[in-house]
Amino acid sequence: MSTRLAAALVASLASFTTLAACGDDHDHDHVHVDAAPADAVVVDAPTTQAVSIRFAAKVGGAPFACGQTYAGIGTSAASYVGADFRFFVSAPALTPIGGGPPVPVALAVNANQTADGVALLDFETNTANCQTGDTATYTTLTGTVPSGSYDGVAFTLGIPADRNHLDPALATAPYNAPGMLWAWQSGYKFVKIDGVVGGAGFNLHVGSTGCPGTDPQQPPTGACVNPNRAAISLAGFDPATDTIVADIAPVLAGEDVAVNTAMTAPGCMSFPGDPECDTIFPKLGLPYGAAAAGTQLLFTVP
Repeated sequence: MSTRLAAALVASLASFTTLAACGDDHDHDHVHVDAAPADAVVVDAPTTQAVSIRFAAKVGGAPFACGQTYAGIGTSAASYVGADFRFFVSAPALTPIGGGPPVPVALAVNANQTADGVALLDFETNTANCQTGDTATYTTLTGTVPSGSYDGVAFTLGIPADRNHLDPALATAPYNAPGMLWAWQSGYKFVKIDGVVGGAGFNLHVGSTGCPGTDPQQPPTGACVNPNRAAISLAGFDPATDTIVADIAPVLAGEDVAVNTAMTAPGCMSFPGDPECDTIFPKLGLPYGAAAAGTQLLFTVP
């Protein structure tokens, strides 16, 4: 091979090597730009957050307590002694800041909360005049919601129809709470707020009525005529700082709690034809007989 030809061949090989090296550098840089290191960990933002919804029970602005006397209740400004304060809620939800439909709260499961979105709030201690419950109280719903910010709360006061007529012999907590069931046919007392006035009981028991069937110890044969579930919606509620107050005094404000119509249940127990319910149900946001539903006054966010 001639010296000139050998030199040309060496030059050609050097040029090819340089191009190949440049190509390798380009590919190497591309990998560094578009791919994460093999040991990198990608962390997604949380999709849910824990939430607590606090409740407080009051009578005329004062905290409820079994055996406590509260003055100035009803049209006759009677003295009212606390004897029970419990209620079921279902389908709790929070309203996102800026609007939009309420976002369901997934309740944690415990003795007072169920996976199907029902909870029993309980403020009585089975002491003094409170003799139909137990010593444990429960004042705060706990669960999770989609991550975000919220400024409103909504829930139903009561138990859904498909859970309201469970077999009492098989019911589990909180459906087996003492004193909160009427009968298999009529279902549960959604609200049980009892007081004693002048030695006599003035009780508020809210539940479904007009449930068809001939045997009270069997489930109803159809839908109840008066479901009596109140839809509650409260604006201006920050779950991080606020407490929902349930105060029975505004609900009883239009009724003389020292008087009860003869041959009717003591107080208002939801059954049709009880005059004591005429002024009370509208203040729960429920119709009653000829009385239309009004603005509910039981729950507020102070």
